[in-house]
Amino acid sequence: IIMPVYRGLEETRAALASARRALPPGARLIVVDDATPEPALAALLNRAAKRGQIELLRHEANRGFCDAVNTGLDAAKNHDVILLNSDVLVPKDAFATLREVAYAAPCIGTVTPLSNEATLCSYPDPAGGNAMPDLAGATRLDRLAHKTNGLGWAEIPTGVGFCLYIRHDCLQQTGALRTALFAQGYGEENDFCLRARHLGFASVAALGAYVAHRGGVSFRGATQALMRRNQAVLEQLFPGYRALIEAASAADALAPARAALDAARLQAARAGRRSVLLISHGHGGGVARQIERVCAALRAQGKFPLVLTTKFPTTRKAPRYPWPALLCDGHTQTSPNLTFDLACQFEALLALLRGFRVERVEMHHMLGQHEALRGLAAALGVRQDIVLHDYASFCPRVSLLNRPTREAPLRYCGEPDVKGCETCVKQDRRGVFETLPVQRLLTRSRAEFAGAREVRVPSGDMARRLARHFPGLKPRITAWDDDSQPVSLRPPRTGARRIAVLGGIGPTKGYDVLLDCALDAKVRALPLEFFIIGSSAEDGALLEAGVKITGGYKPEELDSLIAEIQPDLAFIPSICPETWCFTLTEAWAAGLYALVFDLGAQAERVRATQRGAVLPLGLPAERINNALLGINF
Repeated sequence: IIMPVYRGLEETRAALASARRALPPGARLIVVDDATPEPALAALLNRAAKRGQIELLRHEANRGFCDAVNTGLDAAKNHDVILLNSDVLVPKDAFATLREVAYAAPCIGTVTPLSNEATLCSYPDPAGGNAMPDLAGATRLDRLAHKTNGLGWAEIPTGVGFCLYIRHDCLQQTGALRTALFAQGYGEENDFCLRARHLGFASVAALGAYVAHRGGVSFRGATQALMRRNQAVLEQLFPGYRALIEAASAADALAPARAALDAARLQAARAGRRSVLLISHGHGGGVARQIERVCAALRAQGKFPLVLTTKFPTTRKAPRYPWPALLCDGHTQTSPNLTFDLACQFEALLALLRGFRVERVEMHHMLGQHEALRGLAAALGVRQDIVLHDYASFCPRVSLLNRPTREAPLRYCGEPDVKGCETCVKQDRRGVFETLPVQRLLTRSRAEFAGAREVRVPSGDMARRLARHFPGLKPRITAWDDDSQPVSLRPPRTGARRIAVLGGIGPTKGYDVLLDCALDAKVRALPLEFFIIGSSAEDGALLEAGVKITGGYKPEELDSLIAEIQPDLAFIPSICPETWCFTLTEAWAAGLYALVFDLGAQAERVRATQRGAVLPLGLPAERINNALLGINF
């Protein structure tokens, strides 16, 4: 084992401790101190050498990573070697697995394990950037990878130098690293592996081994510059190198192994519990927030939540819908490889789900999903609940908004009959998400409601709207927040007022209304300031009109943003009938009375709680601003 060391006291300490525990019988741990500028690190290495824990070789002056590796290679002649960075955590059995894979085929020259940060060998996200686990977490992953993928391997264009097993015959024929070409490091192992490739030695990934890797400790801020410089060198030495790497990345020979490991991790997390499968979309918003809450509630009940969401396409040429389905435990980053093209992989998804003891399916949303999922509960032989978040069951536009003419702003459609809905769709296809004709959409929804164990909605307003389109339907109303809990609201100040608009403000959420109000306040020089605590569909016009915009925020940041702005009122300019309206809950929790338009759950909740005021829908901006300035509680 050859470990060059330059910086990083604590990282090196941890790497050495883990490497010693993983050291096979008879193996040597050679550490090359490349003239570290850190006295404490030098002292650590001295103590380890004195205790016989390492063989210490030391450069009098810094000569760079490649030279440090070559110093170690000279000391390890005629042996297999593992090049090991000083910022890794090595599970106990990882080295043994690498050796077994190295001799699985005569052509294998180098072997790289899976890691959180290892370019083509990165896991779980193949793009890298994964959180580095501690040693216990890395050990669990290594054991599970070995249990799942055994001694399997996949060929890759080059190995990755953070932990690179090199067979002695490959090393003897290929030679040492080329120090004159690669400055302080980065790319030297690629050059070695490409030279070995031309001699008939393959580089492979060990699919059943995992080593954690921090990355960039020795080089700090120089990392990106080194990478750019040495990538150009590699392209000059091996024309077509970039294309080779891009082709390998696109083909992703490791994908089946990653998916298998994702599935194994989900099964391990399930720990024998029964599962509930939630079908939803990947567009975030209120649906995602409620899915998180449902997952938390299921865990509290001793159930294991599975979420089948959508994965955003990675290329612009991908079809709009359907998108691949992604299976996870509610956190997409835990199993990004469990994706399914349901046009051809429905049976594969079904086979996987049968191993999770799914006892119920909850259909929350089908936006972007393949139609085959509508029959998933029946295929699994379990009952299905339907949880409605919007009006997709009868409105092809989902939001009950349309435009009287192509250039007119959006407005509430008034929910006409079937003929009126069909005219709406034919008049303007923009914003239409449903391909079925309106009558067939209603027929399909009616059948799904009839077959469901129960249909749930968050508000009485939504239940009444559904009843108009589906006579006889009696959904269960389950509020998503408890409005009976007391809150402390601050009356707005007299005189100049600051108005907070929370969340993402697009056309359906009242972008045009807010813009008109801001322009009116500017023209009339009103003592009104509008703040979007969140983001907007188009900042430019709003900023020019005087609206201040914080940009997107994390949920835990909202309180501090509101405390900094100190608004007097919350204004929720949404022009569609909300089915619940989480921003109302946030406004009240922040101590703000809220003004809403007279439709949907937003008006229903304000009237029921008396925590704000309801304005007529379609009120001109001048009168809205007059209300914002004049209302008191």
